[in-house]
Amino acid sequence: MIDTNICAWDWIVICFYFIFVIGIGFLFKHVNKNASDFFRGGGNMLWWMAGMSAIAASLSTWSFTAASAKVYRTGFLWPFSSLLAGGISCIILWYLAPRFRQMRVVTSLEGVARRFGFGSEQFYVYLTLPMGLFWGGVGACGSAIFFSEALGIGVPQTLVAVVSIVTIMSMFGGQWAVAASDFVQGLLMFLTVLVVVYFSLGLPEIGGIGNLTNSLPERHFNFTENTHAEIVIAWLIVSQILTVFGTMNLNGEGARYLAVKDGKQARGMVMLRLVLFVVIPVVMIMQIPAICAATVFPDMEAIFPNMKVPEEGAFLAMAFKTLPQGMMGLLICGMFAAAMSSMDSSLNFNAGYFVRNIYIKYINRNASGKRQLMMGRVFTLIFGAIIIIIGLSFHSSREMDLFNVFQILNAMIWLPSLVPTSLGMIYKRTPGWSGWSTVLVGLVTGAIAKFIYSNEGMQAILGIASETTKAEKADMEFIFITLIVLVATVGWFFFSSLFYNKTKEEYKEQVNLFFIDIKTPIDHKKEDVRNQDAMQYRLVGIMCIIFGGFATLGMLIPNPLSGRLCFLFVGGIILTLGIVLFSISVKKLKDDPNAEL
Repeated sequence: MIDTNICAWDWIVICFYFIFVIGIGFLFKHVNKNASDFFRGGGNMLWWMAGMSAIAASLSTWSFTAASAKVYRTGFLWPFSSLLAGGISCIILWYLAPRFRQMRVVTSLEGVARRFGFGSEQFYVYLTLPMGLFWGGVGACGSAIFFSEALGIGVPQTLVAVVSIVTIMSMFGGQWAVAASDFVQGLLMFLTVLVVVYFSLGLPEIGGIGNLTNSLPERHFNFTENTHAEIVIAWLIVSQILTVFGTMNLNGEGARYLAVKDGKQARGMVMLRLVLFVVIPVVMIMQIPAICAATVFPDMEAIFPNMKVPEEGAFLAMAFKTLPQGMMGLLICGMFAAAMSSMDSSLNFNAGYFVRNIYIKYINRNASGKRQLMMGRVFTLIFGAIIIIIGLSFHSSREMDLFNVFQILNAMIWLPSLVPTSLGMIYKRTPGWSGWSTVLVGLVTGAIAKFIYSNEGMQAILGIASETTKAEKADMEFIFITLIVLVATVGWFFFSSLFYNKTKEEYKEQVNLFFIDIKTPIDHKKEDVRNQDAMQYRLVGIMCIIFGGFATLGMLIPNPLSGRLCFLFVGGIILTLGIVLFSISVKKLKDDPNAEL
């Protein structure tokens, strides 16, 4: 058994961190002068800030709960799939990332309007808004599960506190604060996770990285030991198909690239993604503690008896066992950063959709930039409250583990919305109604596939005669629904192209202009791209210096030398980077005294 209670030093670290996070919103409040600033950083961000924000948002606390449960049971299968997906996404984004930025819109749904017209845009508004809030609630639930066990506080109370803090920061700071906090907190998350990885590998039960292959269960390497090979292969193929469509999606992945200055900066984001997902396989490294937990804690239910899915606490159990006092507080801050990166993006994007795609089109067509900014803050607050309600409702009613919940919902709801906004970026000969109708066909098909699915039928299709496990049944359902929805939506999208010649010339000209724009590089002078480089280096540098300096002070906590060096490692790197960033801002101000601060 292990002690799952945090100490007073951890609480000091956590309290300072929460004050720091709320302060980020106020630090960036003055930067937001209009709706474009609030919802996409004015389209002026540099690659390193926007890139880290996008990466942090793609990980979230789900990576340390639901994904940890998956790797606890199946070992390297999911990390291998993520490594493969990272390579595929980078190849696609090298081509598409500049095009996403060159859509020249404030919100991604305005990109949908330019490609498919008003009807499809409005359909997506009323689909994406509820979906975004629902995913935000589900993500908040996953975060609350983690923090509840880490802090010894009930899930409902934890959920309310976490979402409230994120909402306050997003409401004041907008996308600038979201991206800047993601950068600093993403760095904190990666560094603290590396500490857990280091200590996990050093446990006597593991015996170091050289003995890792000998200490882990056979199922961690032989993916078909307790899983039929047919299911594993089909699951890998279907997962990569989802990756392809998710990467091409102008309304999802594409929204991340609206924030950067130009196509060159967008490709810089892709390079950062390539380094962290493929060259240094961060996702795989992050899951090493959960993988080791299968040997160290073969019975997770004994560690977390109150969790609905005890395996979701695998990473947390390893942290409690290995970290020195005070460092658990830093890790919780890092995990909170992962939670924030997905929730604050959900809040900011959804507020942008409401203001830019509903408010100024139906309620106040003549709303000024300042009025839109104010309404963005109001609806950030409202949507934060809605996310809390959804998260609490989901927690009280869920029966499946989070990994399987995400799988099924991705197949039934997310995939139908992806197909037109992905294929529409590379193929233009479809009518405007191809956007909304493809989604509708997919939703109906997904519901039908869910209704008619049977384990026995799917086993017959895959040629499996023996009994399957509960996890295998969930994977087979995901595979079945995804393939049915994929065939229906892709087929319908290209079928609609038969009616392209009958569409109005006005629509054809609109689509042609859209494709011309996404191929045309951003002209900074003509398009009034402001010089805010020095501001970004300066403010993020200040944030790193403050938090890095505080983390370094953790060396004073009474710990063994190895524990004190952990704080030097984490805090020292963040502090040093902060000094470097601030120094760059000073140089840029000397080069251009008129640069915005």
